[in-house]
Amino acid sequence: MGIVKGDQGMCFTVISSGCYLPEYSINASELDTKLGLAAGSCAGRYCVETRHYASKHESALYMGSKSAQAALQSAGMSLSDIDLLICASGTNHQALPYNAAGIVREIGQRCEIASMDINSSCLSFLSALEVSQALLAVGRYKRILIVSSEIASVGIEGSNPEIASMFGDGSAAFVLEAKSDAAGLYSSLFRTFPQGYKYCQIRSGGSNLHPSHCSDLRVSEGAYFEMQGRELYRLVAELSPAFIEEGLQGAGLAKSDIDFIVPHQASGLGLQHLTKRLGFPKEKVVNIFARVGNQIAASLPTALHELLSSRSNLEGKKLMLMGSGAGLTLGFGVLSL
Repeated sequence: MGIVKGDQGMCFTVISSGCYLPEYSINASELDTKLGLAAGSCAGRYCVETRHYASKHESALYMGSKSAQAALQSAGMSLSDIDLLICASGTNHQALPYNAAGIVREIGQRCEIASMDINSSCLSFLSALEVSQALLAVGRYKRILIVSSEIASVGIEGSNPEIASMFGDGSAAFVLEAKSDAAGLYSSLFRTFPQGYKYCQIRSGGSNLHPSHCSDLRVSEGAYFEMQGRELYRLVAELSPAFIEEGLQGAGLAKSDIDFIVPHQASGLGLQHLTKRLGFPKEKVVNIFARVGNQIAASLPTALHELLSSRSNLEGKKLMLMGSGAGLTLGFGVLSL
């Protein structure tokens, strides 16, 4: 139960993609100094080459508009050619209005299109693909623009070097178009495992820790990312092999049928260990963690953009999208190009 496999009716094709990385970047050596670590720690221990961090003028909405405009330009389109804009992000620019409305405004074109947010933390983009598949298949819309934009660095407190070196900021966007007999998101599977709910948290930002009933100190402390790294990795490592096998079986595919694996860029060592544990060859896995880090929901689409931009002759290839998100949720999807 829970496996969704698309039929061969009206689905979607990927028309274009775009990416935006903040102007400011820092290399592993500079990050060692910033975090007070011994030389070589970030590169050797945490698999870091560079990290990009947003400056004050580069809001999540600004970055989202930049990647959206890049995707639209690549497609030879303007915002008026899009029926629905989905912001698929795990964090908010502000509580209200929602992110997608802000990105439409930031793009600056007078165009009253439909918009919505989808938030399933790091799996938001994959969730947005699933929702888009359904909306395009029933003819509700013809073209959908998905944007993921995250400023992870704002919620990172520097006392834990593993966490502080893990995250980076950025945005990616994709234009999808309904197409008869296209496979689109060929199959998908999501599972939520509540025993991991507290392993990744930002407790403030909602009604849980709010100034109306909590001290400023509690609200401030809860505004930073908290992770129980060992417990999280153990649970993901324990659950993932059977989960991926279930996803492949539901899609009627074997591991050998998958041309490339595009994972959420959770952590450097986690990616290496999990890929090996799942039994996929290294050359099939898109791993850009060293250069951009964990960008929350923007990680997966940024990695997908990297693959599409760096490879030719991908038509007909099957890509396995996979990852984990706070909750704890595991996600799997097969995208047919």
